[in-house]
Amino acid sequence: MDLFEENQQILLRTNDRLNNIKTVALETEEIGSAIVQELGEQRSTLSGARDRLENIDNSRQSSHRYIAAINRHVFHDKLLLYLVIIVEFCSLLGLIYLKYIKK
Repeated sequence: MDLFEENQQILLRTNDRLNNIKTVALETEEIGSAIVQELGEQRSTLSGARDRLENIDNSRQSSHRYIAAINRHVFHDKLLLYLVIIVEFCSLLGLIYLKYIKK
């Protein structure tokens, strides 16, 4: 009878261990599911961030083109202003010459 009781105790301990392992496995599965769900949410967040960064980069490139165009216009305007100043200066010299020197 001792052998039977000893085997029964071994089976009960084995059964308890198996139940503990099953509980740990279920907890691990729940944690794994939570991690997968969290990773999916993070993927969505990162995807949205990537899209926003692409929009920002496109806006930056567009702004760069506008600034380059404005700089070209400023250069042309300065060039035209210098040309007007030179023409007026030459006209002033011509008037001075005609009024005071040619007499």
